[in-house]
Amino acid sequence: MFVSTYESAIDAKGRVSIPAPFRAALGGGNRIFLWSALDGSGCLEGGGEALMAMYRATLTRLAPHSPARKALVTRIIAGSADLKMDDTGRIKLTEELIKAAGLDGRVKFAGNMDSFQIWNPDRHAEHFDAMAAEAAKEDTLEALGQAYSEVLMQQANGGAALKLVDGGEG
Repeated sequence: MFVSTYESAIDAKGRVSIPAPFRAALGGGNRIFLWSALDGSGCLEGGGEALMAMYRATLTRLAPHSPARKALVTRIIAGSADLKMDDTGRIKLTEELIKAAGLDGRVKFAGNMDSFQIWNPDRHAEHFDAMAAEAAKEDTLEALGQAYSEVLMQQANGGAALKLVDGGEG
């Protein structure tokens, strides 16, 4: 699972080091898939082969010629860059990705559970503040409490165990 936030440098050639905890979350894979975030936030979103397998399984459940499937396949599958991580944990971002996210000099990596995001640090600070305000809203806290209670009930009733951050079972 991708957790926490890390700042890193991007060099003049567009190379950036993936944070060590994120490399561990990739499970030894060296392929990184990145695309412009669907929500229009201005960041890049991506992950490894497990994330792409999840999107493939999800998108194939949509009707083959539905507008939703076409749009999502175009943005996620066709719109992603398939990048190889080198032995030192670096990837080379494409010019299109750098431009789309407004990256220059420094970047922020933000964990997003199954995926991660790469941000311009200033945009990330604005996003973080907006999400902090959203998280403090009563309806957001109620939604979290309800979902948390449902998971507790599922566990109490012998439901599927949840994977913890370290990959163990809870």
